[in-house]
Amino acid sequence: MYPPSRLACATCRICWGPVQDPFALCYQCDLATSEAGDLLADAVAPVGYAVKGDQLAADLRRYKSGRDGAAEAMRRLQSLLAAFLGEHGASVWRAAGMDDAPSVVAIVPSGQGRAGEHPLTSLVMSCVDLPVAQLIVRPPAEPRHRGISLGWLSVRGPVSGADVLLVDDTWVSGGSAQSAAAALKLAGARRVALVVLGRHVDPADPRSAELLGALRSAGP
Repeated sequence: MYPPSRLACATCRICWGPVQDPFALCYQCDLATSEAGDLLADAVAPVGYAVKGDQLAADLRRYKSGRDGAAEAMRRLQSLLAAFLGEHGASVWRAAGMDDAPSVVAIVPSGQGRAGEHPLTSLVMSCVDLPVAQLIVRPPAEPRHRGISLGWLSVRGPVSGADVLLVDDTWVSGGSAQSAAAALKLAGARRVALVVLGRHVDPADPRSAELLGALRSAGP
């Protein structure tokens, strides 16, 4: 559900990843806030936690691989996103400070410079019927780094004064997604609601142990 149910452990108030009490933000979100402030997304909504070995994490790797099982993984992710937007979209829009549903959609491009259209684009467009604002990776003179890269992307499309639904597939540090949110706001977007299919949680990270234990206790 969104906002996600508060688990019996500390979670970052932006990305819902693990954080140590008494901190409200994880290291990466605290860094992003110091770098970009109000240019960040107005709400971040993880659809689920992607943990190594589980179905969501496997689907997020497989759907864009072009290998056996990619089509099935794509269909599961489409169903997941469509159900989330249908059930919780209105809550996400309110959390982002929108008066109504977003009027534009944008998709975070691959940080690896993937050639051609990313499969995430067709996945998202199968779930929403909105004009698309394209996020274009700038030439190599503007490299993407781990934090917020304000010069990484340019925007093509109707975003001035618009409320935008921004979608990414995976959140690890959040740098790519929040850089995209910043690009949209610098291009004139009013509000940005960022929906992420899978918030990565590393089971090998000791900081994640409490969160994973709380997730298992909470059940499906």
